[in-house]
Amino acid sequence: MKTKSILSIVVLFLFAMCMNSFAQMGGGDPQERLKRNLEDLKTRLKLTDVQYKKVDTILTAQMTEMGKIRDAANGDFESMRTKMTELREKTDKKVIAVLTKDQIVEYKKIQEERAARMRQMMGGGGQ
Repeated sequence: MKTKSILSIVVLFLFAMCMNSFAQMGGGDPQERLKRNLEDLKTRLKLTDVQYKKVDTILTAQMTEMGKIRDAANGDFESMRTKMTELREKTDKKVIAVLTKDQIVEYKKIQEERAARMRQMMGGGGQ
C-alpha cells in the first residue's frame, strides 16, 4: 500500500513537471488548450454545430471544475488524482451521450491515443 502511495506521488509529480514544461512551451493556457481540443474533436468526430455547442459546454464545465479541484487539493496529490479521474469519467459519459455510434468509436480511439501520449510523456511504456 505504501509503495502504491509513493508511486502515485511520483507519477503526479512527473505529471506536474510535464504540464509545467508544456505550459512553458505555449500550451499552458487552459482556454487555448480547450479551444484546440474542441477543434480537434470537431474535425475528427465531424461534430454538428449542435453537438459542438454541447461538447463545448461539457468541456468548459470540466475545465472549471478541474481548476477548483487543483485549488482545493492543497498538495494532496492522491485526493486530486482520484477526483480528477472521477471528473474525467463523468465528462466522458456526458460527451458520449451527445455522440452517434460511429463518433463514439472514434472518440474512444482519441482517448486511447491521449492515454498513450501521457504514458510516453511520463516515461512509461505502458506498464
